[in-house]
Amino acid sequence: MCGRYTPLTENEVSAVRDIIRDISKRLLLDGLDGFDKSMKEVAPTNRVPVVANIGFNMEFIHAQFGFEKWDGKGVIINARSETVHEKPMFKRHVKNGRCVIPASGYYEWKQPEEGNKSKIKHLIKDKQGNLLFMAGLWREGKNGKEFVIITKDPVGEIVDIHDRMPVIIRSDQLEDWLCGAMPVEALASLNYDCVGEEVNKINPKKMNSSSNKQLTLFD
Repeated sequence: MCGRYTPLTENEVSAVRDIIRDISKRLLLDGLDGFDKSMKEVAPTNRVPVVANIGFNMEFIHAQFGFEKWDGKGVIINARSETVHEKPMFKRHVKNGRCVIPASGYYEWKQPEEGNKSKIKHLIKDKQGNLLFMAGLWREGKNGKEFVIITKDPVGEIVDIHDRMPVIIRSDQLEDWLCGAMPVEALASLNYDCVGEEVNKINPKKMNSSSNKQLTLFD
């Protein structure tokens, strides 16, 4: 599961550019120019920059967080690594619709202990403070480009926070994932060491209705 993550700072934008330039000299478009510096969190339906595999090129594109549902009511934001190659909504994009979503961290809500009605919000980050590159899929939707984040079973400290986590790609694996050399079946076994820090407590009853609908889609 991954439904909120951190937007890039200007320094992180530079770091992402350097990494992508190192693995591909064919970078044609740079969608990070003019990114929204005021955004505090990236939430479903926000339009943000991601790194996508388009043809034989790796490009920065602006895309909506979430595939629009078939009935037009809400979005699907996650795809399970174990079944992504089987589900009709995702399988057609596994080969030619790969992307990575860069972030300094992502947010997760830990289920409350018995007797406590509040969920506890955590910020999940790399233990050394490195950028995270979350594996995803993108497609052309009715209103432009859209992406989902691929998830897997949690590892390490995340096990105690939630039963799912995003698939995180190491910087030296980016080219293999984006260009198709890494089989999608390998995603579920990728391990990445992260640490979670409690941010604050959230009362689910205070969430607006649209947030509640989106949360039910996390997997």
